[in-house]
Amino acid sequence: MSDFVTAWPDWGKWVVLGLLLSGVQAAFMLRRERRRRAAGRAETERLDAVRATGVASTARVMAARDTRTRIGETLYFVIELELEIAATDATPAFTRTVRVPLSPLHLAEFGAGKTVQVRVQAREGSAQRSREGSRDNAATYDVAIDQPTG
Repeated sequence: MSDFVTAWPDWGKWVVLGLLLSGVQAAFMLRRERRRRAAGRAETERLDAVRATGVASTARVMAARDTRTRIGETLYFVIELELEIAATDATPAFTRTVRVPLSPLHLAEFGAGKTVQVRVQAREGSAQRSREGSRDNAATYDVAIDQPTG
């Protein structure tokens, strides 16, 4: 064997191996976090586009559930809303479940039975499928809350 390998005590080799494995684990964790944040940014950009170009509509809150997810401890609660979206000239009526970060000040505005402002936009490619004769379904529409939440 080489002098480099035999010069280290046995416990030193295990320490180096442990540090190496910890470094690999940290790299995988950073990669996963980077992907999660990129997905979050893409979702935010998509919802901003829906708010900018979508068709204005209203929705009745059928149910509001706490996801037990917090942003900044008490700054925002992430709430899951089951919405019944009203039909417009461009979109049919449908139901959709969305997750919304809400400030505690706005929680009362999103309770069950309340009416909220939303924007609805057909997803890319869904207009083509609609022309080809497939039925419009809720999965082909993006929905964004169009009133203050924070």
